[in-house]
Amino acid sequence: MFRQLVPTGAALAAILIASGCSSSSGNSDDSDNNDASGNASLEGKAADGYLAGARVCLDLNNNSSCDDGEPTTTTSAGGGYTLEGVTQEQIANSPIVVEIIVGETIDEDNPGETIDKTYTLTAPAGSAFVSPLTTMVQNEIKENGLSPDEAKASIQARLGTELDPTEDYVAGSDDGTSGEEFQRLHKVAQVTRAVMQKNIELVNTVVDETGVSQEDLTALIVEQVLEALDDIQQAIETAGDGFNADGLASSDELQGTRLDPSKVEEQLEERRDRRAATAANLAALLTDGDGLNFFEAFEEEGALMFGYGNVQADGEGVISITQYGYDTLGGSWSAMSDEGNQQQDCLLGNGDWRCFAQDNETISTDANNVRILRGGLSFAEEIISGEQINLQDKRIAAYLEHEYQAVIDPAATFDSSALGYLLTFTRSQDTYELYKDNVESVGDCWDGEVIEGNTWSPTDTWCNNVFVHTGDGNHETDGDAATSLSQLISATAASNPQYRADLGGIDLYGDGNQHVVELVSGGTANLYRLERSSMGESESLIAAGSTSWRLSTVETKEVLVIDLPADIALRSDYDRGAMPLLAVVDGYVRSGEMMPAGGRSDKQWVFNGNAREQIKTAFDYTLLEALAACDIAENEDSSFADFDTAATNCSAVSFTSGDIAGKSFFFGDGAFSFTQDGNGLYQGEINDGDFVSLGFTWTINGDGYLILNTQHTDDGVTQYLRMNLAKVEANARQISVVSFGQESEDNNALSSSTGEVNGEVWDVR
Repeated sequence: MFRQLVPTGAALAAILIASGCSSSSGNSDDSDNNDASGNASLEGKAADGYLAGARVCLDLNNNSSCDDGEPTTTTSAGGGYTLEGVTQEQIANSPIVVEIIVGETIDEDNPGETIDKTYTLTAPAGSAFVSPLTTMVQNEIKENGLSPDEAKASIQARLGTELDPTEDYVAGSDDGTSGEEFQRLHKVAQVTRAVMQKNIELVNTVVDETGVSQEDLTALIVEQVLEALDDIQQAIETAGDGFNADGLASSDELQGTRLDPSKVEEQLEERRDRRAATAANLAALLTDGDGLNFFEAFEEEGALMFGYGNVQADGEGVISITQYGYDTLGGSWSAMSDEGNQQQDCLLGNGDWRCFAQDNETISTDANNVRILRGGLSFAEEIISGEQINLQDKRIAAYLEHEYQAVIDPAATFDSSALGYLLTFTRSQDTYELYKDNVESVGDCWDGEVIEGNTWSPTDTWCNNVFVHTGDGNHETDGDAATSLSQLISATAASNPQYRADLGGIDLYGDGNQHVVELVSGGTANLYRLERSSMGESESLIAAGSTSWRLSTVETKEVLVIDLPADIALRSDYDRGAMPLLAVVDGYVRSGEMMPAGGRSDKQWVFNGNAREQIKTAFDYTLLEALAACDIAENEDSSFADFDTAATNCSAVSFTSGDIAGKSFFFGDGAFSFTQDGNGLYQGEINDGDFVSLGFTWTINGDGYLILNTQHTDDGVTQYLRMNLAKVEANARQISVVSFGQESEDNNALSSSTGEVNGEVWDVR
């Protein structure tokens, strides 16, 4: 029923998916001189298409806004700008921000038209070009702690291009060699800009603007875009000659680019909490309090499972982790036994690989911080520090990972005794680590699913082999366990590979996906995403950019490290900031990870004991089963009588005021929020695609239907709008409805107007 929540690595460190320390450093090659007295300057260009009349500044306080006192100018025709009177230090350490001035800025993709919807662009320090793509790069630097080069490589891989995402794609469009690819990147930037504008509209209608910082808003929107970047690129390819950026941003195909109005407020609040966190006494919490508590979800045999763990230390400084899983059959939390787990971590130090049990850790205190010593090895020391916030009155779901949000009562909030913590892990030196299952016999590897002697089978009780891919197109010749690193390196890169068998290198698995890293002699690593059909009958390779690999000798041992982009590393189950590692031990190539020295800041909340119990109380596994939408035949000319018939056929039941008052209904285009007195507010899209904020009245009629009435005036024309809803079924998180929208320019004719009847499932809060 359950599995161990902490798979490998240091027990306490595995509480989280960690990230590297934030950095805003960059190069300054684009400055005109190296004057430190304020006489330097920085030239560049800003674009979706080139932007004329936009505000540009050096973001000295790194808050993604142009504030008073920051070096500021305005772009000219062709998007050019020069920031004068700045110091070399400011250029080297301050990102660049471009702000649209609504009604003044012109996007030269649409000459003669001023921009009517705001957005903000950013770029790493020292950049000569600012665009939606550089905004993605800067987001990786600021939010995920990557260096500028790492951030560029990450976005490059996501875009599936070998071109630098910080280059001027407008000028590059005329390049004889790369012009077509620059044009594609320009289209990605155009759609990204349109998506940013739509999401800003949504936030400004759903959230009180005074409580939203540009820093949080930009990060939230860019992260949403990055999650949907594959969809954006596919939509552009499908559109072909009919490409229209604003049309695509509003299309159903790119629904995933839009922020969820049901979560925007909480996501922004959670980001503000991170900045307001104060130093925590982790030492006292681990040794004298309820310990640290973490919640994780995972897949097991195709089903989503839920668990949590408690980390404490006894008086001798020995760490213990107790893990619990939710028993879906018994409907309760049960301790998960670790009996029989012999897994080991193997670290490179003092000239050899040192293997020890995963729970072989001791702690000592260092002021408020905790010092972890793994396996008694001084070179494996780690300092854990933390920050805390009071979670009182904050919605529980907002502080849990995505999978958990589906099984938490959306109305549940923490009380005054709940505390949350963000952790930072700091290592004094690079750590090289391999994984060893250490089972009793090779037949016990991989949960006993091993056919000994076959290709693609483990060779020993490590259960950690890396297998050779020849790249000769013949899968039957692959599958032997590699005995040297050279077997994994190809002399030349594959030409137009179509299938996995066409590539050498190694495979990376995780998060339901597979990537291939082709290791080419000379240090180039070509990345591919392997996609299989739903039935697994066919496969295809999708290029995902390139990076580098290197061989080095550490502690007399040869190791191969791959500089994998952060997004692929995380999707391949590597810790945040870690790099894939290969090394030969006991005669075979083993896999692991290299964690660079320095700090790794966690993005995942952990909790005190009171918060843990409140999360468990709000947990409702039955919410995982999504409600079904009633199947209704499409008919855009339906009448109210058709709606009534559909409601009856769908076995609708009457609404009650308890279903409505004080609640909000969220769906793809917007949100209805209901007050106790029969009034409410709609925030979202209407027919023209614009976001609006409209007051409405609501009532439940004699048939138990919910009736909403409002009106909207645009260009002097008033449109009367009515939404009719029938309730099919509901739970704490969702409501299944039959909906029927009506509209008319004549209020007296509204009741007889026709529209479309739909069966839908909406979110409830």
